Amino acid sequence: MEKTISLFLQNLPTSMATNTSVCSICDLRHITSSSKHWCPECEEALCSDCIEHHSLSRATRSHKTIPISQYQSLPTFVTDIQQFCIYHNEKYQQYCMTHESPICYKCIKEHGKCSEVIPLEDVISEVKSSELFRDLEQSLRDVLENIKRIRDDRENNAKLDQEQEIKLCSTEFENITKYASDLQTFLGMREIKSKVTNNESRLMSMIANKSLKNVDMQLTIDDKIQDLLTSVKKFGSIMIKESPSAYTNIISRKTRQAQISVPHRMISINSISVDFTQKLNTACKWLTGCTRTRKGWFIFTDYIASYEKLVIINAEGKTEYTIKLSNPYSVYDLEFINDNIVAVTTGETYRPGRYTGVSLVDLTERKDLHVISFKDYSITTIPNTVSLEFSSVSTHADKILYTNAKENKVYCCLYDGTPVWEFHDESVLKVPAGITVDDKGNVFVVGRESCNVLILSPDGKQYKQILNKENDLNNPYAIFFDKLRNQLLVANNSSVAFLYKILYF
Repeated sequence: MEKTISLFLQNLPTSMATNTSVCSICDLRHITSSSKHWCPECEEALCSDCIEHHSLSRATRSHKTIPISQYQSLPTFVTDIQQFCIYHNEKYQQYCMTHESPICYKCIKEHGKCSEVIPLEDVISEVKSSELFRDLEQSLRDVLENIKRIRDDRENNAKLDQEQEIKLCSTEFENITKYASDLQTFLGMREIKSKVTNNESRLMSMIANKSLKNVDMQLTIDDKIQDLLTSVKKFGSIMIKESPSAYTNIISRKTRQAQISVPHRMISINSISVDFTQKLNTACKWLTGCTRTRKGWFIFTDYIASYEKLVIINAEGKTEYTIKLSNPYSVYDLEFINDNIVAVTTGETYRPGRYTGVSLVDLTERKDLHVISFKDYSITTIPNTVSLEFSSVSTHADKILYTNAKENKVYCCLYDGTPVWEFHDESVLKVPAGITVDDKGNVFVVGRESCNVLILSPDGKQYKQILNKENDLNNPYAIFFDKLRNQLLVANNSSVAFLYKILYF
């Protein structure tokens, strides 16, 4: 589902994105003024009048503002980084090395058992001149240079899709260097590092698979060719010799010892546990999808025939309102886009005159905006993948993860369809349905028939059951990982859903 929706998000109108074109201060006064500047410290857009007051106020005069156009050039994974705690709305002041996360002073109680909590300023200070930053910058140059050398050696016969990806990565890195705050730079480096590491691995894989070897063919003519009619039994022989390309000696500062860790520490899935937080009554008849908004509200899809609708529940568990989609479209699964809009897949059609597609639903106006039909043939098909009906899809970094309920399997592949891993163990997972991923790449999947929730390691080699019938699961169907709050939402196919806190110890 998440992958299907992401293909449409690239083409959404800009008006659906977070609005930074209006001055935040004037907007609070119900005045519409075009923004000209951005303050990374306040995380607010400012007009020409408000920037003057901002620069003179005692509380904000030390803040360094940038033109709004420069802020808008930053990648979204950087602009999405918040300066304030999502739980307490207090500014981040500390950094927990155990959880690799910035925290505010009110979070200290929850991290009392953590061995390393240090001032955030000590971690992010002068990050743009740090060795880690320079190392990442050099790694980007190395990967791009390796791709160019291999491409030139192959004389355009080898199609290297990574080149455009790394060029984009370099542009993002350059904009981060120029315009991002120290905190945004520090946390954003993880995303850049992940892309660089992945591209290096793909290049090394091409070399290991011998797809970049030079192949020479030699023809040797038999000197007895003149006795063709008598003694010659063959015209000659062809020898094929393989030799390593001179250009596959990968340049990398990784051989220089320090692999970038910003700071990054692999966490075993065996150290992951759940803590029950809340039980929700969704009033759904056939619950098939779930998600959560930034302000903590829950949204569920009710797929029961003739009564298809969205159910919106507030953070306290009270139903705020429902949205019934207009004919001829249904509602199956959904993906949160922003605080105003969700995208909804229509699922399988049951009645004549109904169509399949993706509905964009306005939560403010409580109606569907328009529908993107699958009949447009505008969806990119991922090769080497087979997704049956009632499959669920999620994404992480450059990978797509999806379930196959019929074969009791979970698949992981790259965006180009290259298989990465496959999980199949019917003793622990039967009829997998919903699937989601945390920010560390751990995969959470529900088993309908096995009536459980499994965690799969990022490489698909390890698993751990964290929930089952004893936790009141009954035909679990949908699942969503809330990356803002490190919480897991699990919903039965009936009307009950559960919220859990994910603990990494």
